[in-house]
This record gives sequence, C-alpha cells and structure tokens, in this order.
Amino acid sequence: MKFMALGKSGDAILKHVLIDLVDGIDTSADRTKKRSLTRGAIWWRIAYAFGAIASILWVAPDAFGGVQPTWRTTFLICLISMIAALIIFCTGHKVYHQHELTQRPVEIFFRVFRAKVQKLLKSKSRCSMNSLEQEKLPETRRQENEGIALDRSPPHLDTNGKKYRGNSSYKEDIKVVRSLLRMFPMWGTLIVVSLVSAAGSTFYIEQFSNLKGNEEIPAQMFDVIQDTSGFAILIMYSWTPFYKNEKLKIGVGMFCSVISCVCAWRLEVSRLKAVTKQGDDDDDTSISFLWLVPQFSILGCMECLAEEGSLNFFKSQIEEPIKSYREEYMEVVICFGILVNTFLILILKTQGWFGYDVNNGTRLDKYYRLLVYLCSANFIVYYCIAKCFYKETEQERHSAQGNLQLSQSADHATTGNSYRRKRFLVLLSRQVSFVFDTLF
Repeated sequence: MKFMALGKSGDAILKHVLIDLVDGIDTSADRTKKRSLTRGAIWWRIAYAFGAIASILWVAPDAFGGVQPTWRTTFLICLISMIAALIIFCTGHKVYHQHELTQRPVEIFFRVFRAKVQKLLKSKSRCSMNSLEQEKLPETRRQENEGIALDRSPPHLDTNGKKYRGNSSYKEDIKVVRSLLRMFPMWGTLIVVSLVSAAGSTFYIEQFSNLKGNEEIPAQMFDVIQDTSGFAILIMYSWTPFYKNEKLKIGVGMFCSVISCVCAWRLEVSRLKAVTKQGDDDDDTSISFLWLVPQFSILGCMECLAEEGSLNFFKSQIEEPIKSYREEYMEVVICFGILVNTFLILILKTQGWFGYDVNNGTRLDKYYRLLVYLCSANFIVYYCIAKCFYKETEQERHSAQGNLQLSQSADHATTGNSYRRKRFLVLLSRQVSFVFDTLF
C-alpha cells in the first residue's frame, strides 16, 4: 500500500508534464496559458475516463465484458499495464523538457525563520550587554548612550555573514510568507471537504455491498459517475453570471458536501432498517443501488467546485514566486484531511461506532450524521471567513463591472415587448449576481 500511495503521488507530476507537452505543441499566434491548461485538463480527464471504463469492462471482478478474473489475474493485468506505460514513458523521455528550478518555496520559509531567530537572539544578547554597560556608567553618560542607541539599528547578518535583512529579497520573502499565511484559514475549512471526500471513497462504496444489483454492477461505475458529474458542474457553473467569484464557487462546493452527507445518512438509515427487517445480514436488501447515484454525483460536484475554486483563489491571493505551486499546497491540505478522517475513525472506533463490517456493529448512520453537523458548521465558518477575512479580489471586481456593462448594453439594444422581457431578465440576473457578490 505504501508503494501504491507513492505511485499515486505521481499523478500531479504527470498532469504538469501533459500540460507542458500540450503547450509546446500549440504553436499558434493566439496561444495562451489558460488554453493550454484547459486542453491539458481535458486530455487528462479523457485518459482518466478511459481507465475507469477499461476497469469496468475487463479488469473488475464483475466486469461487463464477460471476463471474470480473480484478484490475482486483476493485479497481473494492472502490473502489465503499468510496465507497458513505464516503457513508453521512458522511450519518450527525451521529448519532455523542464526548465531549470530556480528556487524552492520551502526555502523562503527557512530564510525568513532563520532571519527572525537571529534577530531575536541578537536583540537579547545586545540588550543584556547594554544593561551591563549601563550599570557601570554614570547617569549622564547613560542617558547619552540611550539616545544614541535609539538612532541606530543593528545590522542583521545570516549564517554566511551576508546582509540579508533590509535588502529587497528579504522584503519579497516576507511578502510571500505573509500571503501564504493568509491562506491558512481557508485551508482549515477545506480540510473538512477533504474529510468528506475520503469518506466518499471508502464508506460510500461499503454501502453498495448490500444493495440490490451489487453483483451485476461493478463498483467502479460510481467513479465514472463522480468524475462525470464534477466535469459537468464546472461547465454549467461557467455559464452563470458569477462564475469568476471563486469564493462563491468554494461555498457552493461546501454546500454540496452537506447535501451529499445528508443523502448518505438517510440512505444508510433506510439500509439498516431493511437489513434488520429481513433478518439476514448477508442477503441483499430491496433498496436499489441507484440510490447511491445522488450522493456520488453531488460528491463529484463538491470536489471539483471546491478544488477548482480554491486553486484559482490561491492564485489571486498569493505572491508570484509560489503561484505555480498551488496544486502541491492543495495536495498537502487534502492529505491532511485524510489523516484527520483516519484519526476520527480511530477515535470513534473506541466508542463502538465501527465493527467487523457495515452490518455488524457499525453505525455509519451516526458517522454520516456527524459529518452533516461538521459540514454545516464548516459552511458557516467558511462564510464568516470569506466575508470578513478576505477582501474582494481584482478579478471579482472586474467580473462585477463586466456583468454591469453587459446588462447596460443589453438594456440599450432591445426595444418593445422584447425590451421589457430582456430588461426584466437582465435586472434579475444583476440582482442575483449582486446578492452572491455581497454574500461572498
């Protein structure tokens, strides 16, 4: 499992390689970075969808393609596929290019932290030396030295003896660290989102075990549903008049987390009642597996909206030297949320909430209800943070001005009855956009 997790961590690197290749192939005059990112994301989702479809058709134990492999055969097929992909990647390694790494974002923290520690140590040592000297001097001389000390600022040197504090690089590092520290409240709310995502990838699948039709339908189908719904919600959200408001996008994603947990909670309550009513824990219940589709679809919407919004919001709030590392910082937040979910399960296991399986001694209904409370409280906390802590970004102001100009141009371009109808729709959309921009 450790090696599998290590290999999974290479997904982000491969995605960046794909984006660089797409950007290098596109030699048109109107080439933009945004278009390269969009094309790379589309090709990445196509590859992901083909992999999920292939696993459903041929690799899964309950595959549609007529093949019924054992787990040994399944792992052998995956091993052969990965070796073939590695050979192809190594063969085309010369085609890939990478710019020289100029600096690492972690070094900025160490430089600022080291300068702060040195400043603290020097100030303490200088204060102790001055106090000893002042005790030995007469009163008049002591007052003169105090006046001179106020006009002087001691030099601050790093471990190599070079002046670091006071120059432009130190000021830039301070700005970068402060801008990154400003993201911590936002990341704290995103931890709950990643906690729900971790629960969806584990316990949502466990609910599938006793539902009607679980033997005919592979569980990998829900991965396709989840990814498809996430891809579709981003397209539909781009049609809204407030699509550039990234704080609102994150808020909609967090609201989807509440709805997904509510759906999972009510389904689990009904499933446990059906299991208790039939008396046999091993038999399938009369509840169809299609009842899992809403919670997986909303889970996909939550992940894509929250992740896309947080990445764009991170880019608008952070300084230039570390803007390109937004995916890596987001991965750290997601991993931290998974760790929180693991510790939460271990704590709840001591309270008897988790047993041998989902039907014997496991109270997933209580766990989902707890997630509903956590997501609801997290949504309220996020609203307060987004409203009070973060100011309106320049992109959102341009978006609001663009919507207003578009509405005014539409007002002047229409006449008669169509003018009144379109004016009403424009005013309605303007009011909705104003309300959402005010809330977030």
